[in-house]
Amino acid sequence: MSIVHRSSFPFQLYTTVIVTHAHFVVNSYKCENATIQIKGKLKSVTLDSCSKCNVIFESAISSCEVVNSKRVQIQSTGICPSFSIDKTDGCLVYLSKEATSITNFVTSKSTEMNISWFDEKMQEQKEAPIPEQFVHRLVNGSITSDVSDLYH
Repeated sequence: MSIVHRSSFPFQLYTTVIVTHAHFVVNSYKCENATIQIKGKLKSVTLDSCSKCNVIFESAISSCEVVNSKRVQIQSTGICPSFSIDKTDGCLVYLSKEATSITNFVTSKSTEMNISWFDEKMQEQKEAPIPEQFVHRLVNGSITSDVSDLYH
């Protein structure tokens, strides 16, 4: 089952979606100036062509995908094993304590991506960019890729 949410209002919209089954999918399409809170465990979350949106969800079994969006913030209060960010300008992902060691990120054609998490050792909130620039070399007939020195 898929729950599709669309909003395009000049003012800030706050809505809550209650998920009753873990196989549900929440898709937000062309939302602007919206805050969407998703309560309950679900299969996945997708933001497509959204602008200035915030999404807060508990746990996703599969993934959270952001596509063709601008200035979005996503917070997982539980576990989300994978985030996919494609063709997006400005994405901040807040991870829960449980998700920091198991979550992976797949990105493509995106800029201004950051991850925020609570550092237990330092007892403070940390934020770091997802690298956008890489150095590629041809070494012994194979292409190698390394993160640019800008991120070290």
